[in-house]
Amino acid sequence: MKSQIRWGRVIVAALFSELGVIATLIAISTVYAFLIAPGRSAADYQVFAALAGYYVAPPASVLATFLSALWVSRRLNAHFPLHGTLTGIAAAILASGFLFTARREDRLMYFVSFALRIAGGYLGGIVAQSVHRRRSAGNAPAAAEAGTIAAPEARPIK
Repeated sequence: MKSQIRWGRVIVAALFSELGVIATLIAISTVYAFLIAPGRSAADYQVFAALAGYYVAPPASVLATFLSALWVSRRLNAHFPLHGTLTGIAAAILASGFLFTARREDRLMYFVSFALRIAGGYLGGIVAQSVHRRRSAGNAPAAAEAGTIAAPEARPIK
């Protein structure tokens, strides 16, 4: 019996979500270093990068995992929230390695970020399910016109 869970897509989506967070942090640090505050010391840039990571990574992780869950769900016909949640869990597991290198005072934010990833994945699955239902409902009249679904019989107007 074949699994109904698309594990390969879930893992790839989790990787993409983590890469999205890392790319966001790199972009913010680069903009800061070259456009906002050029010419500062390396220590200043490290302090900024740490602050950016602390405040930007959690919302970036929600958005990246949400978008990844939408990607996972694009060809599904069922189990949308499950795939989204699994994407969030896999993304949290991937990011959990950073927890071991984090400062003690930053660890709470990591746990918040992990929970937000799971929530973002779940919400992505819910949105994908809603989009799928709307598309399926929208295709019913077109299918009826094509003759694949029996259309109700026309009644004469009196």
